[in-house]
Amino acid sequence: TYMVWLDCRSLGLPKEELNAFMLHKAKIVLNEGSISGDGGDGFMRINIACPRFVLEKALKQLKQAASSLIPV
Repeated sequence: TYMVWLDCRSLGLPKEELNAFMLHKAKIVLNEGSISGDGGDGFMRINIACPRFVLEKALKQLKQAASSLIPV
């Protein structure tokens, strides 16, 4: 499989806010982990079956967006 599970629970966002954060702040579209059941709450799934530069760009955007929520 080319789906990687990202543990986003430390961001402290409810499901709806987590989706909005990914879309509007990180500017990436991920799959909700909760589509696999209640155990997936707080997780997002990213498809890594893409060109490397696309994945690197998405991960950089996610890192930058997440750093705005979590103090270093």
